[in-house]
Amino acid sequence: MRRTPETYQISPVVHLMLPSMETINRDQESETETSVPILTSKHDEEATESDGDEAENDTLEEGWLGWLVVLASFLCNMVIDGMGYSFGVLLDPLKEEFQTGAGSIAFVGSILAGVIMLTGPVAAASINRFGTRITCIAGSFISAAAMLSSSYSNSLTTLMISYGIFGGFGLGLMYVPAVVSVGQYFNKRLNLATGISVSGSGVGTFLFAPIAAKLVQQYGWRGSNRVMAVFCLLCSLFGLVMVPVKAKNKQTEKTKLIDFKIFKNAPFVLVSIANIPTLMAVYTTYAYLPSMATHLGVSADKASFLISMVGITNTVGRVISGGITDLPFISPLVVSCIATIIGGIFPILMPIGGSYSVMMVIAGLFGFVISALPTTSTGIIVDLLGLENLNSAYGALTFVRGSAALLGPPAAGFILDHFSDYSVPFTFASILFGLAFLVNGVAWCITRHFSNRRTDYEEL
Repeated sequence: MRRTPETYQISPVVHLMLPSMETINRDQESETETSVPILTSKHDEEATESDGDEAENDTLEEGWLGWLVVLASFLCNMVIDGMGYSFGVLLDPLKEEFQTGAGSIAFVGSILAGVIMLTGPVAAASINRFGTRITCIAGSFISAAAMLSSSYSNSLTTLMISYGIFGGFGLGLMYVPAVVSVGQYFNKRLNLATGISVSGSGVGTFLFAPIAAKLVQQYGWRGSNRVMAVFCLLCSLFGLVMVPVKAKNKQTEKTKLIDFKIFKNAPFVLVSIANIPTLMAVYTTYAYLPSMATHLGVSADKASFLISMVGITNTVGRVISGGITDLPFISPLVVSCIATIIGGIFPILMPIGGSYSVMMVIAGLFGFVISALPTTSTGIIVDLLGLENLNSAYGALTFVRGSAALLGPPAAGFILDHFSDYSVPFTFASILFGLAFLVNGVAWCITRHFSNRRTDYEEL
């Protein structure tokens, strides 16, 4: 069973001498206020936990309804991220339609991806007030209407408002319920269940990129958006099964919308900050991969399949990383750090890959490695803040991610317009991955410092 983590406050004071026994006793009594979650020893269960709590948590495991929710979450993520990550397929048709540069067009997709995540706090508050089911269904209706209306856009501004803002808002109301609803049904295998549900993102990337490319060829980008509206509407059926498992928790959550105490946890704040360069790098790579390939002479169909290749390996990787992270001696934060630094190697290699086969291999490896980033998010939050703060913390984290998704592709696009060199956005992405690794590393060092200090006290 996943233990309940402690929270702590940031202190600038570092003791250079061993404290007295009186201080040790006092620190042990107030341990729940000053200690850090022990991410590398999740198997150390609290000896004081009652058998009743253990039995209650065990009821969350492996129920058929829980796995049904995992399936519904999987399908919602397939639609949400399938649409978001396949926007690169629309880049060239929209440039021709509105006669503008890559930076301006990329901003439309960035608004969509950004608003999806900026909606996180609103979605979390809605979940705490109305529940996951109503929130997801409402998002389905809003996004379907937005996608349909976007197909009638006569200007780039209208497209930004309908497709980007309203479409992103609707998808954002679907996104948070699709993730946190799984956490309401699982404890011991939370990361595995989360990995399976978020692997829908990879499947969506694999399926939606070629589907969108084919629809654009046959019916234009307007016809493609109308079909996407139908997919959004179907998500209302998936939302019907997202019912909270614990009625008593639901009653408690209704009394508050967002708990801002989560920002007193230093590692969580640092992890949130690290998500900014991480998501900027991910969305930049996705946005410019098809265009970079066509610029190097690859056909449009083959170029869109590079995104599909990322989706295939990303799907497999999310399930594997979820299972690995559930092992008692594995820290989700450490897995995230490793994925960030290794993932940063591949974007800079993409423009110099040479042949199409090499591009496919690089894209596949990139998708597999970064699959751990979304899979570990829930586990990191639960380890740092506890399951009771999952809704609020995930909403806050998605808001931070939204700002990154909003800024990444257009920033890289304007750089591309200035330098006219497709290697520049991908070099930019690799640098961002490196920066994210450094910030995540600081978060991990803080948890280790306080964990070791607590261990020393217990030994004394």
